[in-house]
Amino acid sequence: MSMEANELNPTRTPHRTRRPRAARACDLCRAKKNKCDESYPCTYCKNRNATCVYQGSQHTSWRYTAEYVKQLEDEVKRLSTTPTHVPNVQSLVRFEQSPTGMDIDIAQHQTDHGPQPDTFVAAQGTSEEEISEVNEHTAGVEFYGSSSSIALLSRVQRSGQQSGDKEDGTHLVSNLHNATFQTTPVASHGDTPGAGSSRVDYYPQCRSFIETFFSTIHYIHPILDKREFLEKCESLWSSSMNGASLQVSGSFIALYYGVLSLGAIVSVRGEDPIDGLTNLQWSRKFFDLSWTCCHSLGLITNLEIAQCLFVLAKVCQNELNPHWSYMYAGFAVRTALAMGVNREPGPDTKKSVAQLKAESRMWWALYSLEMEISFSIGRPDTLGADIHHNRKYPVTSMGTAAENAVLEMLEPPHCAIIGYMVDLSRITRNICHRIYLPNPSISDMIALANDIEIELDGWLTGLPVTIRPSIYNQLQQRSSLSSIKDAVWAKRQKLVLSIRYYNLKILLFSSLLMKSSPAERTGVPGCLENTRKCVEAARRTITIIYQTYAHNDFFQTWFYNATYTVFAASVILLYVTQGAAVNEELPSLLELVDMAIEILESMDESLVAVKAAKLLRRAKDKAAGRHEPDDAATLSGKDFNSSLVEQWPSDPMFANDNTQSAQLSHHWGSFGLIEDNGMNFDMATQLGAFDQNNPMFFFIGGE
Repeated sequence: MSMEANELNPTRTPHRTRRPRAARACDLCRAKKNKCDESYPCTYCKNRNATCVYQGSQHTSWRYTAEYVKQLEDEVKRLSTTPTHVPNVQSLVRFEQSPTGMDIDIAQHQTDHGPQPDTFVAAQGTSEEEISEVNEHTAGVEFYGSSSSIALLSRVQRSGQQSGDKEDGTHLVSNLHNATFQTTPVASHGDTPGAGSSRVDYYPQCRSFIETFFSTIHYIHPILDKREFLEKCESLWSSSMNGASLQVSGSFIALYYGVLSLGAIVSVRGEDPIDGLTNLQWSRKFFDLSWTCCHSLGLITNLEIAQCLFVLAKVCQNELNPHWSYMYAGFAVRTALAMGVNREPGPDTKKSVAQLKAESRMWWALYSLEMEISFSIGRPDTLGADIHHNRKYPVTSMGTAAENAVLEMLEPPHCAIIGYMVDLSRITRNICHRIYLPNPSISDMIALANDIEIELDGWLTGLPVTIRPSIYNQLQQRSSLSSIKDAVWAKRQKLVLSIRYYNLKILLFSSLLMKSSPAERTGVPGCLENTRKCVEAARRTITIIYQTYAHNDFFQTWFYNATYTVFAASVILLYVTQGAAVNEELPSLLELVDMAIEILESMDESLVAVKAAKLLRRAKDKAAGRHEPDDAATLSGKDFNSSLVEQWPSDPMFANDNTQSAQLSHHWGSFGLIEDNGMNFDMATQLGAFDQNNPMFFFIGGE
């Protein structure tokens, strides 16, 4: 039967659909409507010495010729027969030093395209201001970029370094290690990963820690619903007392212990320790239990785990370890992104209103925390482009969006800070991308800083009056007492926003302080003015923290303020060591450094803060000692020619250690305010690193 008959026969079983001939035909056969034999090259093209090209499917854009394929085959044969030998050592080192391996391709093409001098100089200038070294206690590599306090302290040391001074090469990343935070998971408490639900007998002791959390840190990062959280706590406690089945998830137990840990570390210290343990010991115990629960659950993605990682990052901040805080915040970001909480849900979502509100609070609070932590140590954030994040801000009665919002989506007024913190974090990113990374000229830096300052001040004036910081204006108007009756949450938020506003002012202008010469400050318009703005912001930061410490018990346990304090004091010390300060202002400037030292010494529970206080005191004494002896005595009330080594002869942190690697440079350089038998001021906000036995170390896969 012919093909036509088969096709016209309706009763015949349909045959298998043939593959379209053109899909496997080469371009020439398709154009000539010739039957291609699908060889490569096909017989038709080979007999005519034509180039045989298979385009493939209509969606494929690559076209491979026979000559190209033949070249690839020849290259494979050549490489297969080439004797294997040891690669060039220089090339190997270059590849290992390249973050992506792409530098090899660039090096291979430099002959054709030539170097790019402007880009090279900018990159070189930035790399000289960065630090990457091994923490000897954790065996982990830690990087600190140009916007970190480590860079500033390094620069202070280098500014004070005289030509005859020697460096001992001591690394503060290791020397300021927090050896007291070394709890070992499981073994230290006898708990197993699944034992978190059995530790509910802590109820009488831990309730005060939870209350402290919700009256302090919660007002700054309101990621939790207090009523819902406490209801789950009651369920947890009742199941323990009554022997009933557990009504909460394992991820909530991890979050529960994380909140206890953070609440314990920021709680006001009582006269008697609870059950013989100090608050710091309780905090580390609960941190251990929280991590143990997380570890037992594995890689799960739900809101409570993201919240738990957020809280653990805050614990690390208050333990003065920005490195681990950065790691935990990054885990939280990845968890949140994996859940899609950064995206606005569709109209047909089946999530409850409570869950939608919690996701919005969590994502945007995490967004600002991640930005803050990343910039504070000069590392990239993991948030990606803002175009990915279309989640709406939490809606509060304080916001204009509340008018059109569904009533049930409204949040308490204290949640409005989340949106304002996000706006501030975007200004922070702007400073990083426009000033720190590009390494602009002094004149360009001044123009950029002035533009960003306008944006920053606009953010300030846009804050609600109840939480807007009272900025010291040029008219020196006296403060108003109208705010004394404000709600507790408003007072807490106003205080934190004040400190962060001035800290960002320091960061905005400090790069100018580091890089401008005396001639540029007198000759370039705006240079001297902006430098003084940096010093004034440092002055205000220390003053606010000092006064708050003196009058508020709750603030005395917020150890993370050590970071702001060290940073501000370092700016003032650098200003003094550069010789920029006139004699009339020296006493007040060094008095500010004394205030900063007093703040740090008041944090006597924090080993890292106490060490930082000693380092600042030594740097201050050395800076003051460069003046005339009479002036130095007037400034400090002591003989600056006396040896500080004799003052602390047995302190191991000031001992030489020739086993450590050479001094590293950083964005703001090395401080040089310590003598040759002192220590290298190569570090700042790395105020302590956790011991290798710490649960956080195991959580990220350390060995």
